[in-house]
Amino acid sequence: MRKLLEMIPGLDSYRGRYAYLSLLSAITLMAIAYLGWSHVRGTSQAQIQAISQRSHTAGLLVDIQTQLNRLENHLHRILLEPGTSDADPIKAVLTKMDGSLETLSDTLRTGSSKQDGLASALLVDFNELQRETERLIEVRTEAQRWFPAVRLLQDEMFPSNQFFLVEIKELEKGLSVEGNVKALEALSALTWAWRGMVEEMHHFVSYRFGVITGGFQSDAPDSQEKVEIFAQLVLTHIDALRDLHDKALLGSVEVGPIDQLMVHANTWIGASNQVFIAMEKEVWRQDLQLMRESITPIMARMRERFSMIDLRLDNDSATDITQLTQTAKQLSDSILSIAVMGILMILAAYLYINRNLLQPIAETAYALKEEARGEIDIKPPPAELRETRDLVDAFDEMRRQVHQRQRYLDHIAHHDALTQLPNRVLFRDRLEHALAIALRGETQIGLMFLDLDQFKQVNDSLGHLVGDELLQTVAERLTSLVRSSDTVARLGGDEFAILVEGINSRDDMSLLARKILRTIEQPMKLADHELRISVSVGISTAPHDDVSAEYLIRDADAAMYEAKRQGRAAYCFFSGELTSRASEGLQRETQVRQAAERDEFIFHFQPIVDCNSGELFCFEALMRWRHPERGTLHPAEFLSVLDDTGVIASVIESLMRQAYTFQHNHYRQTGEKVAIAINLSVRLLNDQVFRRQLLERLIAHDFFSDSLILEITEDILMQDLVDAEVFLQQARALGARIALDDFGTGQASLSHLRQFPFDYLKIDREFIRHADADANDASVVLAMVQLAHAFGIKVIAEGVENESQLTFLQRLDCDYIQGYLIGTPNHAEHRFELKQLMPLFG
Repeated sequence: MRKLLEMIPGLDSYRGRYAYLSLLSAITLMAIAYLGWSHVRGTSQAQIQAISQRSHTAGLLVDIQTQLNRLENHLHRILLEPGTSDADPIKAVLTKMDGSLETLSDTLRTGSSKQDGLASALLVDFNELQRETERLIEVRTEAQRWFPAVRLLQDEMFPSNQFFLVEIKELEKGLSVEGNVKALEALSALTWAWRGMVEEMHHFVSYRFGVITGGFQSDAPDSQEKVEIFAQLVLTHIDALRDLHDKALLGSVEVGPIDQLMVHANTWIGASNQVFIAMEKEVWRQDLQLMRESITPIMARMRERFSMIDLRLDNDSATDITQLTQTAKQLSDSILSIAVMGILMILAAYLYINRNLLQPIAETAYALKEEARGEIDIKPPPAELRETRDLVDAFDEMRRQVHQRQRYLDHIAHHDALTQLPNRVLFRDRLEHALAIALRGETQIGLMFLDLDQFKQVNDSLGHLVGDELLQTVAERLTSLVRSSDTVARLGGDEFAILVEGINSRDDMSLLARKILRTIEQPMKLADHELRISVSVGISTAPHDDVSAEYLIRDADAAMYEAKRQGRAAYCFFSGELTSRASEGLQRETQVRQAAERDEFIFHFQPIVDCNSGELFCFEALMRWRHPERGTLHPAEFLSVLDDTGVIASVIESLMRQAYTFQHNHYRQTGEKVAIAINLSVRLLNDQVFRRQLLERLIAHDFFSDSLILEITEDILMQDLVDAEVFLQQARALGARIALDDFGTGQASLSHLRQFPFDYLKIDREFIRHADADANDASVVLAMVQLAHAFGIKVIAEGVENESQLTFLQRLDCDYIQGYLIGTPNHAEHRFELKQLMPLFG
C-alpha cells in the first residue's frame, strides 16, 4: 500500500491527499447535480419562455411610461421657462413613443392573454395627445399669444426702467459736481427704492411663472405688496428732489430731469398695475390652460390603461410562478439529496483529516508550547507530513519576528516619531525613577520645560514641513548640550523637557539654561530659509520645589509661562508665587463666568462733543462690571479674562441691547438721534456669530441710520483680519462707521489708514495729557491731526481734562473731544446735560 502511495505524486503531504479527495468528491457531486439539472430543465423551459415574453412586454410598458414622463417634463419645461419653445425634443419623444406603442400593440395581440381593446385605446389616446401637443407648441411660438402681459413688460416697463436709470446717472453726475451731500443722499435713496421696486417685480413675475397648476406661490402676494410700497417710496423721493430744487438746494441742476424721472416712474408703475391685473385672471397664460384641460387628462387616461395592462401581466405572471414553484420543489428535493451526500463526504473527510493531520498538529503544538516554557526534554512527534514539518519551522520564524516587532513597538510607544526623542510616557517614567534615586541618595535633580516662541507663525507662514524640520533641528541642538545620563524629551507640539540628574544647586540649571538660549537663537538654514527662533524655559528642582513627578512638571510649566510673560527668550525658576498667581487667575476666570451668567456686565456711556461748538456728537459705550461686593470695576480688572476665555461672545448680545436701548431712550427724552461708539476686540471680530448678528441689527435698523461707530485698536490691525476686514466693509456699507482707537500707542503702519475704511481716528490720552505744555507732545498731536485730515479722517481727542487742553486742540482744528472736562462715563440711568458746557465753547 505504501509503495502504491509513493507511486502517486503528491500523496506524501496532506495537501496532495486533500486535492485528490476533493477532486473525487467534486466529480460525484457534479454527476448528481447534472441529473437534477436535466430533470428540472425539461419541466421549466415552457414556463420560462412565457415569463420571458411577459417580461419583454413589461419592459416595453416601462419604456413607454418613461417616454410619457419625458414628454411631460419637456412640456413643463417650456411652460416654466418663458423663452423656451424648442419643439425638436418633444417631436423626437413623440416619434419614439409612436414606434414603442406600435410594438406594444403587436405584442399584446400575439400574447398568451389577448388585450386588443387596450392596445387600440392606447393608440387612439396617443393620436389625440399628439394633436394637443402640437397645438401647445403652436401657442408657444408667439409670446403675446401665450402670455399677453409680455407687451407691457417689453414695450413699456423695460424702456421706462432704462430711461429712468440713465436720468439717475445724469443727475448723479451733476450733483457730484455741485457737491451737495444732502441731494446726493436723496438721489441715493431714490435709486435704492427704484432698484428695490424693479427687483420685487422680477420676483413677482418669477414666482408667477413657477406656477403650473394655477395657484400662487406663498411669496408672490408679498412681492406685489412690496412693489407697491417701493413705488410709493419712489414717488416720494422724486417729490423730495423736486422740493430740494424748489428750495434752490440742487445748484445748477434743472427741474427737467426730475420731471422726466416722474414721467418714467408713472409709466412703469402704470404698466406694472396692468401686469398685476392681467396675471390675476384665470387664463393669464393660454399654454397653461391647454396643458391643464387637454393634455394632462389624456396623459392620466393613458397611465390608467398602462396600469390595467400591468395588472393583467401580473396575474399571468402569478400563474406561471405557481407552476415554477412546483418545479422548484422538485429542484429542492434534488438539492437536499446532494446536501445529504455532501455532509456524509465532509464527515468522512473530517475523520480522515483528524487522524492524519489534526492529531499530529495538536501533539506538535503541545510540544512547542512546552518548549516555549523551558521544557528542554520535550520533542515534537515525528512529522510524517510536509505540513507538520513546515509548522515547526514557521513557529521558529514567528518567534523571532515577534521579538523583533515587540522591540519596535516598545520604541514607538516610548519615543516621539518625528524627533526620536523620548515621549511623555518614557520621560515621566525616567523622572519618577530619578526622583526615587534622588530622595534615597539626598541628591538633587532639575527639570526644564521648554516652549518655542512664535512657533505657530513658522507653521502658518512656511508650512508644516519646515516646522517639522525646525523641531528636529531643535531636538538635535538640545541633545548636544546635555550629558548622556540626562534626558531630552518632546512632550508634544513645540514643547520639550529636559531631565538633569545629580545637580549641586540651581546655578547648574542656570548655566545650562543660558547655553540653551544662546544655542537655540543661532540661525537655522531650513528649506532655503534662514530662521531665528527663541525659546522660553521654565525650571523646577527636586526636592526643593516638589517631590512628585506630576507636580514637578506642573511647576516647570508654570515657570515657563512666567518666562513668556516676562518677554520670552528667557528662563525662570519656579516659585510659590507662580502657583498663587495661577490660582488667582483661575479664581478670577470663574468669577467672570459667573458674572456673565448673572448679567453683571453693563455699559457706561461717556459723551463726545464737537471741539469748536460743543454740540453733542456721540456717546462711547464703556464696559463696566457691577461687582456685588467690590462695586463698579473698570475693564482692566476683567476685560483680558473675558477676551481670552471667549466669555465676551456670550455677554456682547446683552450689551448691544443696552446700547441701542440707551440710544432710543435718549431720543425720546431729548429728540436727538445721537450715535453710539462700541469697542470691538479681536475675539469679537473673528467671531462669525457676532459678525452675522451685528450685520442683521444694521439691516433691521436696531440702531438709527449712520449712528453706530465700531472702534478697533491699532494692535488688532496686526492680527489676521482677512474676514474681519470684509466684515468692516460690509458694516460700513450698511451705515456703520469705523474708528481707530488709541492711535499712536500700537504698532499699526500708515498703510492701514489706506487699507481699512476708517472714518475717525482717536488720539490716545497719553499724547493729550501734556500736549498743552510739552512741545514734543504738541508736535506729535499736530502731526496726527494733519495726517488724519490728509486721509479724509476726522479726529477725536481722548482724555481732555482742562480748558487749556481744549484751547490747544481748537487751535489745531481738532474735530471732536472726549474726557472728564466734558463728562464722566455714567450708566444709562444718569442723564447727560450739555447746557452746563456751553460757557467752555463761547
